[in-house]
Amino acid sequence: MGRPAPLVRLIVVAVGTIYTAALYLSGVTLAPALARALAMLPLLAAVLLWLWDAWLWRLPGLQSAAHRPRLDGLWRVTYHPTADSHIPEGGSRGPITGYFVIRQSFWFVTVRSYTKQSTSDSRSFYWDLRPGNDVSTLTFTYENSPKESETHRSMRHFGTSQLDPTSLQPKEIVGRYFTDRYTKGDLSAELISRTTGHASFESAALHAAGQTTRSKIVDENAGQLVD
Repeated sequence: MGRPAPLVRLIVVAVGTIYTAALYLSGVTLAPALARALAMLPLLAAVLLWLWDAWLWRLPGLQSAAHRPRLDGLWRVTYHPTADSHIPEGGSRGPITGYFVIRQSFWFVTVRSYTKQSTSDSRSFYWDLRPGNDVSTLTFTYENSPKESETHRSMRHFGTSQLDPTSLQPKEIVGRYFTDRYTKGDLSAELISRTTGHASFESAALHAAGQTTRSKIVDENAGQLVD
């Protein structure tokens, strides 16, 4: 399911149908208890929609039915430009290290990406469930804004990325990208943590380094316990 409209419409129609049927079957005069119950239906529907968007879709059974992977968090990204990409003079031909900060609910996804030279923000997105797959892929468009120190060689541009998770709770993702300045390539990403409060490349890199250090300490302690 790529867009929220069909599900929202279905729920609204269902609630309206129940509401109308109850009124019809109860006659013109409603008992006080039934009248109060009917008055609560729109509120209950709204609460259910909010819970679904924020949390319920992540439950194992419901997430499998929705085919929606959980991607929110901080990801370390490696870009691999193709040989025929029009890289501006002085730019890196890769691999290029960056970070994704992804915020996600069921109907809402934003992707902010950082490299040492620029920041990108997603502008639109859609989910695509391909025939035979159990997990939806995410495609998003983005606008890239270089740092002021890089504008002499790299101007603001637009691009599209596609992420291809293979599980509902992925720790690694592969994908691809292309831009309107005729650069393209593959990318790979690994999940660092579920945190999203990172305002720069340096902040994300510092957090990722801390997470790596903590993981090494845990592994070393686990090894000592085993010994």
